Amino acid sequence: MNQSSGPLSHWLKNQSLVRFSSGATELEQVSYSNTVVTPWIGPRIEVRKVCNVTEAALGQSLVYRIEIGNSGNLPAVVHLLDRLSAETSLLPNSVLRDGIPLPGASPERGLPPAEIAPGGMLRYYFQVVIWRLPAALKLLNQAQVNYAFLTPEGRTVTGVEQSNIVEVDLVSSRLEISLQADHIHTFSGDIVMYTVIVSNPGFIAATNAQVTIALPQGIAFIPASVIVNEMFAPQVTPDTGIELGQIEPGTAVRIQYRVQVVGGSEANGISSVAVLKYISAGKQETIYSNDVTLEVIQPQISVVKSVLPVTATLGDAVRYNITVSNASSYAVDGTLVDVLPAGMTFVEGSLGWNGVKRPAANLTRGLNLGTLTARSVLDIQFEAKLAERGELIPDHYRYVNHASLMYTFRLPDSRTVQRMIISNEAVVELKTPIIQAYVQVVPALVEQGGTVTFDVRVVNTGNWPARVQLGSILPEGARWLGQATGEIQWSIPEYSTPRVLHVGEIEPGTERNISYVVQLSSEQTGTLQGALTVMYTYEWNGQKRAGESRSNEYSIIVESGEE
Repeated sequence: MNQSSGPLSHWLKNQSLVRFSSGATELEQVSYSNTVVTPWIGPRIEVRKVCNVTEAALGQSLVYRIEIGNSGNLPAVVHLLDRLSAETSLLPNSVLRDGIPLPGASPERGLPPAEIAPGGMLRYYFQVVIWRLPAALKLLNQAQVNYAFLTPEGRTVTGVEQSNIVEVDLVSSRLEISLQADHIHTFSGDIVMYTVIVSNPGFIAATNAQVTIALPQGIAFIPASVIVNEMFAPQVTPDTGIELGQIEPGTAVRIQYRVQVVGGSEANGISSVAVLKYISAGKQETIYSNDVTLEVIQPQISVVKSVLPVTATLGDAVRYNITVSNASSYAVDGTLVDVLPAGMTFVEGSLGWNGVKRPAANLTRGLNLGTLTARSVLDIQFEAKLAERGELIPDHYRYVNHASLMYTFRLPDSRTVQRMIISNEAVVELKTPIIQAYVQVVPALVEQGGTVTFDVRVVNTGNWPARVQLGSILPEGARWLGQATGEIQWSIPEYSTPRVLHVGEIEPGTERNISYVVQLSSEQTGTLQGALTVMYTYEWNGQKRAGESRSNEYSIIVESGEE
């Protein structure tokens, strides 16, 4: 049987022959029959498969092309089936037929049937990714086409055709890199250790390997903390690159380094990625690790302090208010402390907590607030009293203080963190006169019954005016002789001895100078010592206030008049 073909036509030719010999002769003879020609009708399916590369690496994608041709003379319905290698995975929605996408189609399950006319051709494309290296470092793949056609007599005939086997060699020096942190949940100030593992799962060495990890905003590298395979590398920093050199097949390199969290927020986190560069088969390769994101947990705690009134004088009471707010989704446990400035004392029993009195509580000793739940607010009020006298006058006449909150919170990994937050400053302006007198007696040495002159300077070093009187102006037994010099003129009757001297009103930052003459008792001898008493009054918020101070001490030596 032989076959001759023309365009889209086929014939089957058949001829019989007989070999025989007669009795008259022993020679073999041949006799041929007539030639029978039978027309051949049907499709002729041919399948060819190719890959876009002949060599690939782990993680690389491959593009396969399958061409199905029909050189027969009848159309056929073809059904393409391609069982992929176990080391590859189909990229979803990558199947095309003659450039038209076939969404959801998979060659492993079989592609939708398609009719191919005589002389026609179908072209299929799809992509796979290499996710594992086979032991033989080769990918072998073959497609199969199941087809069916209808004969002129109405019979359905089926057939199967296989494609050629496609072989792709795999390069095994494709390295792998992973990044991890010992704490994913962290806080500002925390120390976090990162670990980078670079491995070569194949059979070919990689050279000139280098790992670089950019330091994102919110963390600071701790110098000399890099460890490579349990060996310290103090001169190395992750952001400038860590040289690993050659990595042999089947080996891994372990890198560790430490950072301190200096910022970041719970909403954004702090993300890091390690970058590995190396040379494989003379080609520069770059791969990236997984992303590691630190979740920075920082409760939003605030302490706001206020005081009323904001101006006061000695002996007044002021009322403080402290608002503690937790605006975050984390509960904290807190203790509030408020140390009052010198010259102020806490009013026992005045503390209130969200409107409820706490008679035994005292903020200067610390107040345990318990648990501040998420998005809660706590209001605390208490009173403080200014000292009655001006022995402890604050600098610049301002009582300044703040409250401090010590709080703790627990991370999801069970670690407990302690923080302290300071409130704003609460300021009370002190308004008060500060009256001081300085006295000098001349001469300091006199005889019995002699006279001396008192020179007195009265100063207001405060910030509020006051009316001033001087008491104890004469030594014991002495009598007033009269005014010497000075800014103030008194109308004192002759032979009268005043008990006090009215200095008048003294403005802040000003002074008054007075001078008067005194005759000492003729019976006293020895040393006379004394001091003037300063009495003053002033108005504050419609009320009259009074104060008192003493001058410096003076000394007068009285000698006996007898020789």
